[in-house]
Amino acid sequence: MIAPYVPDINSFRRHLRAENKSKRTTEIYVGAATKFARWLAAETDCANWEDVEGRDVQDFTIHVLDTRTPGYANNLYRAVQQFFRWWSGEFGLPNPMWGLKPPMVPEKPVPVLTEAQLAKLLKTAQGRGFVQLRDTAILMLLMDAGLRRGELAGLKLDDIDLDYREVVVTGKGRRQRTVPFGHKTALALDRYLKARAKQRLAHLDWLWLGTNGSHLTASGIFQMIERRGNDAGISDLFPHMLRHTWSHYFRLNGGSVDDLMRLAGWKSVSMAARYGASAADQRARAAGQRLSLGDRI
Repeated sequence: MIAPYVPDINSFRRHLRAENKSKRTTEIYVGAATKFARWLAAETDCANWEDVEGRDVQDFTIHVLDTRTPGYANNLYRAVQQFFRWWSGEFGLPNPMWGLKPPMVPEKPVPVLTEAQLAKLLKTAQGRGFVQLRDTAILMLLMDAGLRRGELAGLKLDDIDLDYREVVVTGKGRRQRTVPFGHKTALALDRYLKARAKQRLAHLDWLWLGTNGSHLTASGIFQMIERRGNDAGISDLFPHMLRHTWSHYFRLNGGSVDDLMRLAGWKSVSMAARYGASAADQRARAAGQRLSLGDRI
């Protein structure tokens, strides 16, 4: 029962929509506020938002940490923080989260795929059928351009330029960027587009067509990647792992942090550092072997 909290959550939703936030961002922020409201109604004596104190937020964070990962708790905390930032300004009341800090997320190397695993993954989609050609093109584009799953699903036909080997991507905050891809990916896309032109849904603007009467959604892409991963003997494969892998090899092969940030659509250097951590470790080990003091004496 969260009736006392509902009006403000609905106002928060309207605020986000008026600011032209993306549908996904709105869902995340409103969902977090709703989760917190339900917890307040079930676990505290707070009758409305004015009763919330910093310790309530801390207790909620502890509750989340007891059942979910630190990363999830951190994301939820930051989303609730957005709600209270709006609420405090809207009603001129103290922000109960003032002075609080989000839960720490332990740093750990991001899992990436080896070149042998990538080859096995592509092998699962070999063939001349429509689905095989589509899945090969998707996998190749993910390996070459490191797109987010939502970005990939949102591509339209006009976003791909095979002559210049570039794709125009609409990322977070609806910011557009242009990302290049290689000759083999261009060939895979060309083969897919020829097969696509013969499909019943070829008139749709969406780049990726499904087989159930519609275009391929972000959920469909996730399921396809997971299925191909299982076929290749790669357990728990998900689309974002290919983004991590792309970042890893980009840095490993000499790509700069600045270029990686622009191509990936990041504003923060910390994101590039996190995604490139495994490559940094590998470069450091190679340098350590090359500069071995023992080998020089």
